[in-house]
Amino acid sequence: MTEELAVEFERRFPDVAAELGPENLGRLLAACSMVRLPPGRRLFRDRMPVEALYLVLEGEMIASVGEGRQALTLGRIRPGDWLGEVAVLSGEMLASSTVTTDTHCRALKIHYQDFERLVLNDEEITHVLLGQLTDLLANRLRESIASAAQLG
Repeated sequence: MTEELAVEFERRFPDVAAELGPENLGRLLAACSMVRLPPGRRLFRDRMPVEALYLVLEGEMIASVGEGRQALTLGRIRPGDWLGEVAVLSGEMLASSTVTTDTHCRALKIHYQDFERLVLNDEEITHVLLGQLTDLLANRLRESIASAAQLG
């Protein structure tokens, strides 16, 4: 893990970094690889297999369901957001939406097997990551309910 990456992670994911502490953050980052994605790249396709979780460091992506004229934009993914968590946590390993990059993006990728290994073998990291993911999913549900209410 480079110090520069740890500092960037702390800036983009301050709550996760603070809860993990330096040692646990180092172990999490050691399990990740950096990916760079050009604009227009489809990272996930709705209901297709997902192999990893992503932690967005830079750029913006669009989450949607449906195709062509039937496509419905669910929201924008920005630095500090997670991707792939629903697929990994549900055990289905299938995307819950299509995610396409809107700009150049950089993200940390953690293969689901490496995530699983961390969760099964490291109680401190498990507590923090599952707590953060639970909060994330609860917030997304609240946002979805609010969006649906606006549609009428």
